Amino acid sequence: MKVDALLKELEGSLPIAALNEFNTAVEESSEPHAIIHELLLTSRKCNEILDLLLAEKRTSSELATIFITLGHIVLNIAGEITEYTHVGLHITQQVLHNHETAIYKLTGHGITNRSSKAMLRCLTGMVMLGEEAASDVLSTLDWGRINIGVIAHRQNSKDVYDVRAWCIYLILAFLNSHKESCVITQFLQKDDLLPAIFPGLLWDPCERVINVLKVMRESVLFNPNVTKTMKIAIFTPERTKYLLYLYKWKGPVGKLATGEDLEDLDSDLAKEVLSERAQIKEVLHPFMLILFTSATRGIIFTERIQEGAMKSNNLHSYRILLHLKTPWQSPEERELMGSFLGKCPDLLRTYLASLKDSLEPRPTTGFVSLMDMVTCIIDSQKPWLKIETHGLQWAVGCIIPQPLVYLYIKSLLESCDISVRYSGIMLVLAMLSKTKETIENIMNSKQLSQKVKHENQENVKKIVLKVLKPSIIITCWKLAFYKEITDTMKMEGTLVQHLVPPQKISELLKLIKVLSLYNEMQPIEAIYEIVDPLKVLEIIHMVPVDDDDCSEEYKEKIELQMMCLELMAHNRKSLESVIDTLTTADEFNEKVKENILYKLISIYVQAKRASVTNKSEDLKVLLIEKCCRILSNVLAEVGLPAHYDGSIKVWLKHITLERETKLTSFLTKVIQKTVSSLHHYTDVVIKMKSQLRENTSQEMGSSFTESFETMEVVDNQEVSNLSVSMPFSRLVLGAVNLLEEESDPDCIDYFSKVITDYQYSVNDPELLTAFLLHNEKVMTPTLVNYLRAWCRETSSKSQDVNVLAENSNLSEILKYLFMTDDVQAVENLLSLEKLTEVISTSDLDLIISQIILYIHLKLGMKKNKKVLKKYADLLKEIYSFLEDNDPNKAEHVLQTVLEHPLILTAYKPFSSKNFAVTELIQDFIAAISAKQPELVSKVVPYFHNIMKALEFHLNRNDVVNYWDPLSPFIMLSHTVVSYEAAEQMLTACLKTPCSISDALETLLIELLKLISRTTSFKRKLKEETVELLFSKFYEWGRAKEVSASHEILTQRAETLLIQVLSPAAIEQLTAGNLKSLLQFQPPCPDLCCHIVKQHPQHSHTLAKYLKKHGTILPHQAPLLAQLLNQNDIAEKATGALIKVLSEIKTWILDFEGEEDKTSLLLPHIFSKGLLDEETLTDVCHKLYEEIVTKKQSPPKKLMCLLPVFKVLKTFPADLPGEHLSVLHICLSCIKMTYQKENQQSGLLLSVVKLVNDIVAEVDESSLQSNLTSNKLWSSFAKQVLRVGITDPILGPDLVQTLAQLSSFVYRKDGKSIGGECVLPINTLYQMIMAHSQYLALMFNEEEEWEKLKEKVVLLQQTLVDCEESVCQENHVPILLGAYGASMSLLDQRILKLLFTYEKKGYMTSYQPVLWGKAAIVHFGVKTQNIGFFRDPMPEQVLGQLSMDKILHTCYNFNTRLPLEPTDISKEDKTVYDVRFLLPLMLYLSEEERLSEIDYAETGAAVLGLIALTSHEQPVWGAGAAILRCMVHKMEKSRHKRLSLPWFWLVGVVSCALKGKQRRLPALTTHFLIHASQLLSQPEHPLYYIVLNYVYLKPDFKLYLVPELFRLYNSAHITDSEKHRSFLLSILSSGIRQILDYKISQRSFTATLMMGMLQAPSDDNELKVQVLEVLEAMVRIPLGAVELVVQHSLLTVLSAVSSPDTHDPSSSKSSHLLLLSSVVKVLNALWETLFQTTVREDIVASDIPDKQLLEVDDSHTKRKADPETKTNSPKRIRLDSCSKDFDEDVNEDEKLMDSNVPVQKLLPPLFVYEYLNTLKLLLPVVIANSPLTTVATHLQLVSDTLHYVETIRESVFTEKQRIRLVAMAPDIMKEQVSKRIQWNILHDLLQGFLTDDEEVRLLGTKSKDFLEKWRSEPLSVALQKLEHIESDGEKSPHDIMELKEAVLKLLNVLGR
Repeated sequence: MKVDALLKELEGSLPIAALNEFNTAVEESSEPHAIIHELLLTSRKCNEILDLLLAEKRTSSELATIFITLGHIVLNIAGEITEYTHVGLHITQQVLHNHETAIYKLTGHGITNRSSKAMLRCLTGMVMLGEEAASDVLSTLDWGRINIGVIAHRQNSKDVYDVRAWCIYLILAFLNSHKESCVITQFLQKDDLLPAIFPGLLWDPCERVINVLKVMRESVLFNPNVTKTMKIAIFTPERTKYLLYLYKWKGPVGKLATGEDLEDLDSDLAKEVLSERAQIKEVLHPFMLILFTSATRGIIFTERIQEGAMKSNNLHSYRILLHLKTPWQSPEERELMGSFLGKCPDLLRTYLASLKDSLEPRPTTGFVSLMDMVTCIIDSQKPWLKIETHGLQWAVGCIIPQPLVYLYIKSLLESCDISVRYSGIMLVLAMLSKTKETIENIMNSKQLSQKVKHENQENVKKIVLKVLKPSIIITCWKLAFYKEITDTMKMEGTLVQHLVPPQKISELLKLIKVLSLYNEMQPIEAIYEIVDPLKVLEIIHMVPVDDDDCSEEYKEKIELQMMCLELMAHNRKSLESVIDTLTTADEFNEKVKENILYKLISIYVQAKRASVTNKSEDLKVLLIEKCCRILSNVLAEVGLPAHYDGSIKVWLKHITLERETKLTSFLTKVIQKTVSSLHHYTDVVIKMKSQLRENTSQEMGSSFTESFETMEVVDNQEVSNLSVSMPFSRLVLGAVNLLEEESDPDCIDYFSKVITDYQYSVNDPELLTAFLLHNEKVMTPTLVNYLRAWCRETSSKSQDVNVLAENSNLSEILKYLFMTDDVQAVENLLSLEKLTEVISTSDLDLIISQIILYIHLKLGMKKNKKVLKKYADLLKEIYSFLEDNDPNKAEHVLQTVLEHPLILTAYKPFSSKNFAVTELIQDFIAAISAKQPELVSKVVPYFHNIMKALEFHLNRNDVVNYWDPLSPFIMLSHTVVSYEAAEQMLTACLKTPCSISDALETLLIELLKLISRTTSFKRKLKEETVELLFSKFYEWGRAKEVSASHEILTQRAETLLIQVLSPAAIEQLTAGNLKSLLQFQPPCPDLCCHIVKQHPQHSHTLAKYLKKHGTILPHQAPLLAQLLNQNDIAEKATGALIKVLSEIKTWILDFEGEEDKTSLLLPHIFSKGLLDEETLTDVCHKLYEEIVTKKQSPPKKLMCLLPVFKVLKTFPADLPGEHLSVLHICLSCIKMTYQKENQQSGLLLSVVKLVNDIVAEVDESSLQSNLTSNKLWSSFAKQVLRVGITDPILGPDLVQTLAQLSSFVYRKDGKSIGGECVLPINTLYQMIMAHSQYLALMFNEEEEWEKLKEKVVLLQQTLVDCEESVCQENHVPILLGAYGASMSLLDQRILKLLFTYEKKGYMTSYQPVLWGKAAIVHFGVKTQNIGFFRDPMPEQVLGQLSMDKILHTCYNFNTRLPLEPTDISKEDKTVYDVRFLLPLMLYLSEEERLSEIDYAETGAAVLGLIALTSHEQPVWGAGAAILRCMVHKMEKSRHKRLSLPWFWLVGVVSCALKGKQRRLPALTTHFLIHASQLLSQPEHPLYYIVLNYVYLKPDFKLYLVPELFRLYNSAHITDSEKHRSFLLSILSSGIRQILDYKISQRSFTATLMMGMLQAPSDDNELKVQVLEVLEAMVRIPLGAVELVVQHSLLTVLSAVSSPDTHDPSSSKSSHLLLLSSVVKVLNALWETLFQTTVREDIVASDIPDKQLLEVDDSHTKRKADPETKTNSPKRIRLDSCSKDFDEDVNEDEKLMDSNVPVQKLLPPLFVYEYLNTLKLLLPVVIANSPLTTVATHLQLVSDTLHYVETIRESVFTEKQRIRLVAMAPDIMKEQVSKRIQWNILHDLLQGFLTDDEEVRLLGTKSKDFLEKWRSEPLSVALQKLEHIESDGEKSPHDIMELKEAVLKLLNVLGR
């Protein structure tokens, strides 16, 4: 049906039929959204369909048809056509507000499924429209009339989208709202909606169940706005059990089965159900784990200890999980229960006690599963976290809980059944592992002392081993080896059953793990007697195991072998028995396969096989390493160490699986034969070495051995793993003898392969070659030919070389190339593609050693350059390939090559010979410097080689490339070059007599740059080097031809000379030297300026020269400017300036030129009036014409030329005036240069500052008339708005300037703003509001945009103040959406603007009770539907308030803050703005939908009380009104019992006021606020104490500390500390003004606090609170004086902070808090008393004392007469409590009377005592306090010393001078310096101080480190510089705070 026809039919007599037809068309269409879109284009708001609902007596069927249509519309709007969201909102609001009864009708009882589906579908579409619609649906409908529970059970198996489905979709639509919106939380507060769908999930389709679980996980568990209380209300035991049933989900098909095992179903259906059940478990199980194990996202709590007893607060979750009847039968349920009990160990014993009957040992599958669950529970425990709170005994009880006692575990381990015994072993293993983990955590604790750690460790072991006795474990081990049958077995007459082989391996493995853990806890030698690793290995060989690497059995076999080897490695007896040195050769040969050595070799070979999988690869690698290490240790034990005889890996490598038995036997025999003839073979090798040396030629004799000896002497470096003690292994002799006795082809082939690889790592391969060639029969012919090629005499002769095969490995290819020198033949085989294939299958170490050896052998031959280059290129290619594919191996290649001594010998850095090798090494060195800094130590020998070669070639004046070899060492930050070495290189280069080559010049430039970067107080050039550099600098400066590189060289030298030239060297400079410096090309002005600064006397010579010869501009302009600033040479400098005046004039008139240093001379020219009037006028005209008239871009010299306008005496008539001309230029400049891209930030900021200065000087009327007379203002304002609103950097300054100018342009002074050129104020305001980015800016919550938002609101406020007609009511929602209700500057400005709107009558339709995102959603700011809304719900308002923040606001209440937001107060983002909250609470008081209890508990009571402390009468009145309204609501309450406490709380305050308007003291008000928070917590320990006091005091005493002595002297057994803590918290927050202090002193509170502070029985936590009270007291001037004078505060603080008085039982953290609190008190004391020296006078009381004296008869014996007190009010001065203070005040009053200026000062005795206190605390604070505390303390020391210095320099009276004699700053500084632990401060700031700062910090100790700093690698300094430059701003705040404090102290101390 077409839309037009539909609309006509709707107006006819059969509209329902038409809708039915339309619905059918939509449902059958493939593109339903197209039909709906056509409908919306025709009917804008679908009112034709909505009007059908107005008809009376519609049937449910007709209503269902209408809502089906509406459902189609809203669902398609929410999905495909979101641009019509406003239509969807319109439909939603119309249905909800006008047709609500239809909703209830279609969801009631007896309604057809079609009707219910239609309504649920429509509601789902409404919710999906967005937050606003969802909120309307949720808050408007009465969900009690919609029985969701019944609807959710209406299922139809034939209909996929049945009523239940749409019910679930509706609920998921609510949960799919944005997490940050309040819709989800409001929905979940109706806690019966979501759980309604839980019961039917067991039968729902798989996909639907998964969807529900995923949505609940994200929107409920992971939603930070959903509180734990809400979650607990939803997930009750009765509701959540249905979710647990999902572990056995059945689905729609499962209804056909009668049992849980789906046995009645067809096999295919059952498989399908099980498959879908597995999918559900994948989602359900993580959901349940989070719900029951997460304290932040789930429903569990951390355990608590109440009244000394442990009470679980997770019984709610425990009751839910009890619905799992047999959780051990399912792996998921087992893990869930184990994880839950791991988080809630207090329920462990309760749960295990419930399983007592099931824990009876029996050989059943169920019991084994149960034990697996118990083991899982033990594994999940973390007992070490509970030791401090629950005690050690309880914590160990988590490891071995009841009823798992000794007898029970014994019965498991000694059971006949292997499954039961195996379960026991696993349980014991879990217990021991958890014990080990607990001990490790105890030992790693930072809070426990070593003594306590050791005691806890021993106690844990004692408790555990008392149950897990070694006897039962040993018995179990013997039983596993069939060696012992327990008495129980004998009595039962049973036999030990034979184990299945895989179970045998598992049992042995776990038992060995148990024994190993036991041995770690209690080391005994018995374990090695019980467990014989050699016998275990025999059993492993006998047990058949599947060799499939993927099988679990095979992995266990490998792991068991590995543990046996580990035991062997620690058992010397086992190692000695591997090789039997007493057995004869014949006996050994007969039983070789039974030998342990044979088995070890066999294990290695089997583990080394090629088919390695990822799963078992790590285990195999460990097994191979352990086996190889044991074999090496065995050989070392019998005299064959790897140092002499090489690694055994070479022999093991070539044993193949095909010939494993034969070759393993051969190697075993070789080792046995060598050991038996070890001494004989040693003598033979030594004798052979001496004979062969005599017989070999001179060339051969100087090969390897001499090379190694030379390397030892020259470089003194470790020569890798090559030894010079033994020429080759004695195993070779044993193998040769065996092969001579019994020649076997396989063994000969094996031996030849071993020799081929072994020769590359041997000490003297040529000696080995000579020996083997005498025994050719034991080698293959191929090896014989190869060895013959080693002799250099015959290398040129033709050799019989086998032709290379296509599949030859890399080693064979290299061998072929070595023997033939035929590079072309192997070119293709060594191509990159082929090389990548063979590298992966080659032994990398072997290949590298082979190539290095070939390089060494070919170096001495002249015709082998191509071969050498090929070898070098091959190493590069190998490294490049591995760098991309395996970085670790690439690193290994670098290390191997550079560590090899032969490579170091071949390195000739500046020689053309061996170029290929040298280039290879330089590339590798560069790679290490750039990519492998951890290997940088490997290049040190090469650098020493380069240094020697550099000096050699420089002395010979050789022309070589000096730069390339040194570039990697100098250019990169990871350099090994030290400052000393760099200076040595620089000296060598500077001493070169010949002309500098390009390479040498580059080297010099980079050296100067490197030295300059690292020069500091730590490192400086020697005087000789400085003199040499200075002389060389003169030589370079006099050069006639200057190239670009030469100019750079001189600039680098100049920079370095500025750093290193000493004042003495500068003073010795002659006039000739200075003149030469001025003649340099290029000039060196920076050095000249430095010379003048260091030695001003040289300025005469320089000025005289410049006056005579002129100044080179712009280079020497800084020097001339510096000379002009010196008065003594002003005449000469002015003469020099006049000499270049014409040149400067030309520069000024050249507007298109670049700005340079010539601009530094302009201020002097202007001040001296050197430019003529005509030139000045010309500059002014030209600037104004080009920038303002012609609108061209401003010149780059603009800012230095603008002062011309001020200098001009006769201003041109055609310009608007001095200031206005500059203003026009500045505004035009901003307009032209302020763009979205290519902004000139520096210029714009300078121009804005200049505009602000001009506005302050120009007359307002002239400024207004001038700006409104042309179009400049309009274009300026438009440009600033266009770009400024999108610019968070420059935007704030420019928008503020616009606001400042707008206040003049649009000000109302009775005159016409006039002119068509003026941009109307309404237009300007509309431009702001309509800006495309205005909404995005106002709703942006990022901090970087906040300042810009504030300035935009300031601009709006300015315009509104000028013209109120710019306001429109639809602006209010936007401002509310940007408002945050805090005291930030932005929020204060928005509140002020909202107040202006309201005051001028532009807020009639809005209630400003929502703000932020809630206001955006509610008022529909981001939609097209602004204005169509309803009043906010009370829940929406209260949902935005945070009670914690309200309390914080009350505790920091500003009593001087007015109610009307007319002014901007101090910024504090952490508190609410009470100017907004108080009216909000008054608004809520009239809200009938808000209950009286909710009203009181959400902040009304505390805000009303705190408002009564205000000095402002309107604020006081607002607070009183709130309390009155609250009482009025309470009087009407039906809940009298709940409202009575609140009623009484307000009543006692009202009685205390006695009908007068009096301010409440903050101290008593804070008590009332604390009391109000306890009204809803009857279980709180302080509930009865506080409330009884309020109840029993109808006449509440405002000017006494409530319940001071009762709380202070509390004798409660368990809660006495809480009582005191409550009292101290009230005092610390309540003492804010002098009135509060006086109230506290009436009860001698200061005396009580000082007593608590010194009491040894009080712990540190209470003392910290006491110190917080003292901190509050000393912030009152009178309190500070009294505490110091009368209570010896400084002495007490010193004693409290002393480590000798510190309680050793308290934790370190509490002591840190104590120290921090002491420092805070000292800081507050200094701040308070220091303020007394700058303020005129401090009056102690601001209230009549008669109020303080109003006490009852129980406190005084007589009443004071108020009338007598009012006649003579007592005003207490600050200094009235001290004699010294009195004298100062009296003396000051006398001096003031005589009109003598007086400097107020603190008493010297106090300053001296205060500084002594700081000094005493210095060591303990620096050593033990947090960084911020240390910083504060050092800051106080600095301030005190600075104060002492300052007052000594001031002019005082004679009496004051006498009293200041004791204050000797020098002595004080020396004492402070001695007390400070500078080494600790140095360690704390290491890495954050520059070198100069570090030297200052170390002081005289730095001399001890100078040599170290000069010789350490410069990489340390360079990396430190990079860290400070790049991460300086990102450094931790506390570190930077400490750094600033330390540097300030160093300045004060004069260091």
